[in-house]
Amino acid sequence: MAEDPGKETVLLEWEAPERVYKKHSPAYFRNLFVLLLIFALAAAFFKQFLLAVLLMAVYFVKWALDKNLPKKTKYVISNLGVRSHGHPYTWDQLKSFWFDEVDGSGVLEIATRPIYPGTIYMVLNAVKKDKIAEVLSKYIPLKTKVEEDVTEKISQRINRWFPLE
Repeated sequence: MAEDPGKETVLLEWEAPERVYKKHSPAYFRNLFVLLLIFALAAAFFKQFLLAVLLMAVYFVKWALDKNLPKKTKYVISNLGVRSHGHPYTWDQLKSFWFDEVDGSGVLEIATRPIYPGTIYMVLNAVKKDKIAEVLSKYIPLKTKVEEDVTEKISQRINRWFPLE
């Protein structure tokens, strides 16, 4: 009897935090506050009040994310596609995948065809990369070299110039 193509078969699933979490020291937040305050005051001096407010909002979001531990979520890879944070993505919506390290945690990144979300991030936890690669390679290609976008380059450069910890 042939398998129903519309019926979902789970190929791999795991539970992991919703996002990578790294606890920062009070010195980190003090340094970040001073740095962003200097930029916000400079922006206000040039009458760029919206930019000044935005910089302080960035600080608040960073602080709030540090104070709240990420919840656990279930990640699913099936014959129909990928489910991340309860949102299903079919194979025709996905372009390619690759693995990355963020703050010492393994992350699976999947590029999407629609502009939003652009990239799906899935924390690996204890799941083996080679097992995930074996399953996903049947449906979408593995990228071995990933080009950094402009925001990543700027972020890395700022981190080198202004180490906060």
